Amino acid sequence: MILIEALDHAEASMRTAEAAPALSRPLLCPPATKDIRADGSARLLAGQRAVLVPDPARALALL
Repeated sequence: MILIEALDHAEASMRTAEAAPALSRPLLCPPATKDIRADGSARLLAGQRAVLVPDPARALALL
């Protein structure tokens, strides 16, 4: 599963993040920006709940 941007408090994004390991799927995120819309992504990456993928080709290779 690829999560592009996630608000820290967005329920749908966080449910997706929780579903990935339950489905035995990696959760992939691009590098978090300083934009508030990427706070959830930054938290997932910092907590090692998501794998950092800096470019789309790498993301596709991991899926």
